Amino acid sequence: AMPSMRGILGNDYECDQNDGDSDVAVDAQKRLRYLFCQFVEIILGCQEEPLILFLDDCQWIDAASVALLNQILMMPNKSATNKQRRFFFFGCCRDDEVNEDHPLTLMLSSLETFGTKTTNIMLTSISKETVNEMVSTTLSLLPRLTRPLADILYHKTKGSPIFIKQLMIDLYKRRLLYP
Repeated sequence: AMPSMRGILGNDYECDQNDGDSDVAVDAQKRLRYLFCQFVEIILGCQEEPLILFLDDCQWIDAASVALLNQILMMPNKSATNKQRRFFFFGCCRDDEVNEDHPLTLMLSSLETFGTKTTNIMLTSISKETVNEMVSTTLSLLPRLTRPLADILYHKTKGSPIFIKQLMIDLYKRRLLYP
């Protein structure tokens, strides 16, 4: 829990899980989830633009975070002012670390059961040819001249665009690559 939340949650959220009084910690988590949902409702009611929540590395999400996220996503579609809610959640995770029993997968399945629309977008690696186009464009060189570098980048990054970019920046910083 966050120390700045003490005034709202009280001191009981700091209780030791081993002291046998886990109900106090559960109550604090429920209060925090309730207050966060109220916060989201206030934000949604004060603006015309949609509210977007982006979480990265969701493969490491814990049970308390899944419970909070689930509660936010299950909030009624209309706010107290009868306006249509415009709340979007984007989560990123490594698909090789998330299976059918992962808390995030279970939560998304539950949301679909209750009619909340979800969309799964799988991002795949880019091809050697696309890596070469990327390198060629970045360096302003003909593709036939960048192919050896593109092959090495593809091999080292397995075609991940983010890793390719990071590796190229690193090579530039080391003065091994000149645009």
